[in-house]
Amino acid sequence: MLGSRYRLCELFGIPVYVNLSFILLLLIFMTDFGSFSFGLAAALSLAISVTLHELGHALTARAFGYRTKDITLSLLGGCASLIALPRKAWQELLTAAAGPLVSFAIAGAAYLILAVGAVSNVWLGNVLAYTFWMNIMLGGFNLLPGFPMDGGRIFRSIMRAFMSRAQATLVAMWVGRVFAVLLGLRGLWSLFNGGGWGFVSIMIAWMIWQEGWREYLVAKMESDFRHWTQDDFNARVSPPPYERS
Repeated sequence: MLGSRYRLCELFGIPVYVNLSFILLLLIFMTDFGSFSFGLAAALSLAISVTLHELGHALTARAFGYRTKDITLSLLGGCASLIALPRKAWQELLTAAAGPLVSFAIAGAAYLILAVGAVSNVWLGNVLAYTFWMNIMLGGFNLLPGFPMDGGRIFRSIMRAFMSRAQATLVAMWVGRVFAVLLGLRGLWSLFNGGGWGFVSIMIAWMIWQEGWREYLVAKMESDFRHWTQDDFNARVSPPPYERS
């Protein structure tokens, strides 16, 4: 049931879906601030910020000729489902960096509005201050080397200067798994010490552990495929010969 998703809107020709788990996250936000109105504003700020973050990835990939199937918002954040990942290392680096840069740009815009005193309403000022810090954390967290998070993809793109894409993916995966273990332990510590968000850290850690391995298998398969001979292709892809009984 938590895997159910609903179409929210379409931006730049890209469908945006919201997962039921993300709706639950927004409900938690709405009740976690002691004020329903501020909680609702915080939830909307989170939803818009995550959507724009993922849109940064999608539009950068489009600039390189790679289309995005859709964007899905879930408990673990957002996911822009690219039909094909950028093949060149520098394209992957820019595509991965685009999301955090958008988050920092949102934070910068909120800071400037507050700095010039354009907002006199205290409630709105608090919402903008929350938007500033939330996007700083969103951008900064995604830059950590938890492959396949943005920072992990940036790390892989840099490693590709020294090794093949499959080898770089393997290295990035294991660095990401070390990060996942640390994040999971941090989540457990938070749960046992009264922290209400520890379960989110554990779920993100599990996603990093699983998805990193899946992406390595895809990269390895692509690498193996490029080295296939015609005989390999015929043996693995072509159907077996028909035998008359």
